[in-house]
Amino acid sequence: MKSIPTIFMVCLSLAIHAVASPTKDANSTPPPPPPAVEPGDTEEHLTEKEKKNPFNLLVFGGGYSPSGNQVSLESNVKYFRRIRVSMGLGEAAMKTYFADGKSKDRDLQFFDPSFQVPEINLIMAELLGSSRGIANQYRDNDLQADDSSSIGAIDKWIGMRTKQGGKQTNLIYFTGHGGKGDKKTPHNTTAYLWNNSRLKVSDLVKKLDKLPKEQPCIFVMVQCYSGGFANVIFKEGDPKKGLSDHPRAGFFATVKDRVAAGCTPDIREKNYFEYSTRFWEGLCGESRVGKKTTKPDLNKDGKTSLAEAHAYVVLRSDTIDLPIKTSDVFLRHFSTLTPPKESAKDSNKTNSTPPPTNANKEKLANSKTNITKQKSTACNPNELFCSVSDHLKALLKGTGKESRFVINGLSRRLNLTLPNRHEEAKKLIESLKKERSALSEQKKKHDEERGKIKKVLSLELRKKWPELRSSYHPTVLKLYRKPQSIEVMKIVDNNNSWSRYKSLTEKSKGVEKERFLIEKKEVLAMRLIRELETVVLVKNLALVNPPHVVGSYEKLKALENTIFPTLPVKKRN
Repeated sequence: MKSIPTIFMVCLSLAIHAVASPTKDANSTPPPPPPAVEPGDTEEHLTEKEKKNPFNLLVFGGGYSPSGNQVSLESNVKYFRRIRVSMGLGEAAMKTYFADGKSKDRDLQFFDPSFQVPEINLIMAELLGSSRGIANQYRDNDLQADDSSSIGAIDKWIGMRTKQGGKQTNLIYFTGHGGKGDKKTPHNTTAYLWNNSRLKVSDLVKKLDKLPKEQPCIFVMVQCYSGGFANVIFKEGDPKKGLSDHPRAGFFATVKDRVAAGCTPDIREKNYFEYSTRFWEGLCGESRVGKKTTKPDLNKDGKTSLAEAHAYVVLRSDTIDLPIKTSDVFLRHFSTLTPPKESAKDSNKTNSTPPPTNANKEKLANSKTNITKQKSTACNPNELFCSVSDHLKALLKGTGKESRFVINGLSRRLNLTLPNRHEEAKKLIESLKKERSALSEQKKKHDEERGKIKKVLSLELRKKWPELRSSYHPTVLKLYRKPQSIEVMKIVDNNNSWSRYKSLTEKSKGVEKERFLIEKKEVLAMRLIRELETVVLVKNLALVNPPHVVGSYEKLKALENTIFPTLPVKKRN
């Protein structure tokens, strides 16, 4: 019996050796090692329908961490998915990279108004710490995203699009958070990705340069300071380095040095008013809560371009945003609001009568009228320049339909009627700032009184319970339960102190809402000023630039005027 285990072990050893060392042919060569997987390497292929669609979609975003990943960001993606068919993008290939991707961790922050925080928790938070976010909850996002919002995922997508080739336009939608650029390069702003990763304008441009030049890119970005990404039209994202050879255009919630509206943990979609809500609404004719809207068709061609949708946002959106597009950045780099200063030598040349040519001599001999014209002094080129102070009718003459739509619409909303609309809007802003300042002073008084009450009550609580110096002390934890919690409430509401504190909090919030409404009206005036300046910059562009720069502007405008595929009309039976 002792020999059986020995025989068994020998047989097992021989079997393992046979599997580990298969028999080799004398002339065979070892198989080559598997190819190294480069960042972005992928074998994904487009279906025939996806190849035929003129667009390829990338949606990415979410927060940088669970505390910054608000439910409204998830809702933005859901809204886009729901309406993409009605925008003609239903058969376009699409990738979604959101927050932590497919992880089952609770990465999404939400606020449910039906969730009630116990009074004792509010007291302890308000008086001894911070009540910020105390009513927020967390869950896993349910987008079933293709990957996390990360640098690696973006690299993978760029690698995939490079391999797929073709001339499809890449529509890139970012819904997330953003950060400022530094003092030296304020245009180089940041998009925040998951795990606090940062994607700067310059870094994104370097990545996008790997894409074929036959693939234009159109951006829709809604984060704070998103306007910095309008510089994707320049080499390395830097205006000083000239225009990029890659065709790119984009639409952005706000300028490079302002925060944007929109990110909220509130689950009520009727409270969502950020940039892309209005932008997609303008393109599909349906709000995110399912209400039918009229699509902006400013040139009456039966279609809505991306530029028309952007104009719709500028006029209709009631937020603190100052929406911009890539052509706005182009114009502010290449054009001017004032004529260039002339040297005395150039001025003399301008005002002198040009010498007559042979052709002119022949004309002069045959026509006294021509003689009179030749004797008159030549026109000063500076007189050709437009100015923001020009009469509104003169400014709007020959102006694009989008600008007229915005300028006339905002003027009506603000009840502005003077010919010098730019100056009138500036004066309105000055008066609104004074109103806001007065309300800020009023709010400050409420907050100062509230601060005094907080200081007194927190001292009384710590006097009664010295253990409050440590939030996790067993005695402190007992204070959240009866009967100790009742004792806490009696102390803080002595002489109605806690009730007064809550009343002041509500008053402060009310004043802030009033101040915020005035700020939004001020922003409308700021949008009007920017649009008036844009009109002037367009008119002056050809006066200070060679034809190829003007040509680049026209190409950029053509890309901004892109129209999504038209859905086939269903035949009625």
